Formats: sequence, structure tokens, C-alpha cells
Amino acid sequence: MTDSTERERMIAGRTYRSTDPELTAMRAAAKRVLHEYNNTHPDDEERRMELLRGLLGSVGQAWIEPPFRCDYGAQISLGEFVFANYDLTILDCAPVTIGNMVLFGPRVTLATASHPIDFQQRTVDMFEYAEPITIEEGAWLGAHVIVGPGVTIGARSVIGAGSIVTRDILPGVVAVGNPCRVIREITEQDRADYLAAYGAAAS
Repeated sequence: MTDSTERERMIAGRTYRSTDPELTAMRAAAKRVLHEYNNTHPDDEERRMELLRGLLGSVGQAWIEPPFRCDYGAQISLGEFVFANYDLTILDCAPVTIGNMVLFGPRVTLATASHPIDFQQRTVDMFEYAEPITIEEGAWLGAHVIVGPGVTIGARSVIGAGSIVTRDILPGVVAVGNPCRVIREITEQDRADYLAAYGAAAS
């Protein structure tokens, strides 16, 4: 039985070497698409969507403000009505699944990739590994949030700006900090407080 390719090892969540020629070529191809995407005319929404559909594994009706960066693109799935502000970075060495109506503030990073703690494995053997990230429907990640490998953020949850998320976050909560921790549940009172403070949107 022959060993799997580095790409297959990466996708399977095993250790792999990112210097592999196939993986290097895939990242280079993604960079070329991203270069065009990040330099499109601000009014050319149609071309941006065309480029995203060619780059990503799957994408609904989404809006990603340039600049946008990712490693491969093919392992990213975007739902409907996803909005990402400036400088979204996704290291998609493992699958990244983003549900419908997810919001990202500026400079959010989703990093599936990591390295061994051991110096020899990390620098001489040049091993890496990656674990999937899932952002469920309706979640909102504030500016400068970093999400690490293997994390799931539950539906409708809010992650405060600057948080570093290293463990799963339950649905329907507010979580903040480094490391990110749940501080409370989201309730109907949040809706009432918002309407009292800011009023209903104009019809």
C-alpha cells in the first residue's frame, strides 16, 4: 500500500509538508485569483462574485470586502448572505464551513493550520497539521477576532472584538476575551434593549 499524497494527508487531518510541489502550486494559483479579486473596481460586484465562485469550494450570495486572503480557497464553504469586512484571512488547510448570515468585522482570522510543539518536527521535518473550523448560521465575529484550529462557533453567537477563540462556543451566547469565554446567553431582553436604545428600523 502506497502512502497518500501530502494533499490527501492535509485534507485527512494528518501531518503534511506544505512545501510539497502540488500544495505550493495550489497556493500560487489562489494568490493569482486573490490578486485580481483584491484589485477589482469597487463597482464591479459581478466580477467579484465570479472570482469567488471560481476560487471557493462553494459560495452563496456573499460579500467580502477586499483585501481578502486565503491559502487554497477550495476548502472554504460560504453560505448565503455572508458579509466580511476588510482583511478577512482564512488559512483553509482543513475545511472551513461558514453558515448563512454570518458577519465578520475587520481583520478576522480563521486559522485551521498549526505546527508541532517539538522543535525538530516543526523546523527540520517541517510538519504541519490542520483541523476544521465551523462558523454556524447567524454568528457575528467582531474586529480582530482570531479563531484557531478545530473550533466551532455556535449559531447566532457573538464573539467580542479582539477575542482569541481556541475552544468551541455554544449557540446563542456572547463570548469575549483571550482565551475567549462565554459571559452570558443572548435573550429576548437584548432585542428589547436595542429597540429602546436605537428604535426600530424605518420601513
